[in-house]
Amino acid sequence: MGESFDTGTPSRYDMSYSTYRQLQRDHIRFEEKYANRFGNGFICRILINYMCFAQENFLERFESDMVSSFSGLDHDQYIKDDRMSFTKHLTEKLYEFDFSSNEHFRKRVMITYLLEQFASLPLSEREMVYCYDQFKTIKEVIKKSEILIVKLSSKNEYEVKPVDLKIDENILSYYLIGYSRLKGSESDFESYPLKLSRIKECKSKHKDAQLSHTEIKILKEIDEKFGSAYIAKNLEKKDIEKSVVRLTLKGYDLYLKTISHQRPIPIIDPKPISINSKEYYELTFDCSHWQIKNYFFSFGAEAEIISPLWLRKDFLKKYEASVEAYNGVNVEKNE
Repeated sequence: MGESFDTGTPSRYDMSYSTYRQLQRDHIRFEEKYANRFGNGFICRILINYMCFAQENFLERFESDMVSSFSGLDHDQYIKDDRMSFTKHLTEKLYEFDFSSNEHFRKRVMITYLLEQFASLPLSEREMVYCYDQFKTIKEVIKKSEILIVKLSSKNEYEVKPVDLKIDENILSYYLIGYSRLKGSESDFESYPLKLSRIKECKSKHKDAQLSHTEIKILKEIDEKFGSAYIAKNLEKKDIEKSVVRLTLKGYDLYLKTISHQRPIPIIDPKPISINSKEYYELTFDCSHWQIKNYFFSFGAEAEIISPLWLRKDFLKKYEASVEAYNGVNVEKNE
């Protein structure tokens, strides 16, 4: 069943190396901090939320697996009239496990099974499982067209007029899109995306959101154009400013074959050009400038921002800051 990893104190769990590393990645994504050892809170949140997720999203398949694995019954024998609540069944199983400091704590089949199944889900589904309570609350509030109170940290709370909760295809994570402002503020609501995993708590204000058809239409147009993660504050389609990026042949190869995450799509065919006998491609985009920054900054000298000028200057400032950081550090040379 895989190698044993000491992944938390006081608990010990058996899991495959791939599952352990996936949980590490998710701890950084969702908790926003690194952890070599997982505490019981992190593991139990996944286990409990995954049971609810499994019941509501693929109960029949999951139930069939669990029945054959743990009760010794065929699925046909486990008839509807005799079966207990699926959640109750799993919860009772979990209560059998000893989350203690016992040095001889060993693998429990149920925990291993659940963690391995969780780790095999796509990122968006793992995020939804981890944030299951928030996910359900947001969906209910959207359905009722009410204002949502969102807590991102102990200091940041927002009032949100939610429009939708959806997966951004560039980031592969859930984003709450709508109009928001600081809680208690008298300022106008502004369009702004909130990543689901950053929402610590949320609840309905039980007050009508009062969104106009035009507000919803504009937000959905920008969402369709940019993606949920890159919605800019109160931007309309007519305000979109095109970006032109010049790529070396190596940069163009990186764009096409290597770096797929957050890749923007040109609005016209790439234009081959020659400068001082060197070949380039110029690509024109009408995506969010945030996406251009996030995607092309790592290309370094293989990509040059041609326009808009302010974006070109922004790249230049960041590269200059990077050079200063390297120049300011004395690195011992290896003899």
